Amino acid sequence: MAPVSWPKNGWPVVNGNGTVDIDMTCPTLPLKPLPEPPAKVEFDNEKLGLDWNYIQAPVENNFSLTERKGFLRLKGAAETISTNKASTFVGRRLKDHYFTATTQLDFDPKNENEEAGLILLNNGSHFDILVSKKGNDRILTVKLQFGQTVYTSKAYTLKPGSVKLRVNGDKTTFTFSFAQGNDEFTPVETADAKFLATETVGFFTGIYVGLYATGNGKTSEADADFDWMEYLKN
Repeated sequence: MAPVSWPKNGWPVVNGNGTVDIDMTCPTLPLKPLPEPPAKVEFDNEKLGLDWNYIQAPVENNFSLTERKGFLRLKGAAETISTNKASTFVGRRLKDHYFTATTQLDFDPKNENEEAGLILLNNGSHFDILVSKKGNDRILTVKLQFGQTVYTSKAYTLKPGSVKLRVNGDKTTFTFSFAQGNDEFTPVETADAKFLATETVGFFTGIYVGLYATGNGKTSEADADFDWMEYLKN
């Protein structure tokens, strides 16, 4: 932030001389630091905190913190996160190069078009760890989309029950993994972080990490229930 003066009938002048210094000193409003959001959000409240954002104007009926108490329920829209229309996504900005984001998901897709999971997103490009259906199996895959290029990992067959989804960031890469019950996390895929960097994809919002559900052209019949989400700076 830099001080600006705007003389009558003149042009605004930044910092008195049109330049910005590394350290700026100027009068300001009283500071009121906000408390850091909790590392683990249990979805026990009826509203999400202000650190959570949507992409496009949300379809409110596709998001619920009350239909299943203690869960964030997402109803997969026909739209996907790759379109410019309102998809079913809610997330928070990535603030750290080194981080771990984990969530626990209850999702039993009824049709092969239905997917839900944890994703990283920046200006249309996105890396996803998703639960879906193939034949009679419930499967987990990682999908990496950069522009028109889409890569899909090996599929892992899931056991019945909830699944924990995780992404680790270590500045240059993102690693996706999953676990069920008391099992250790199984790594699925590692991706180069530069393909989601603002310097690569453009725009200015930076990367989001968040929760997502879609019917890929049709409204999902199955709801995706997220029990909690934890974000840790490493």
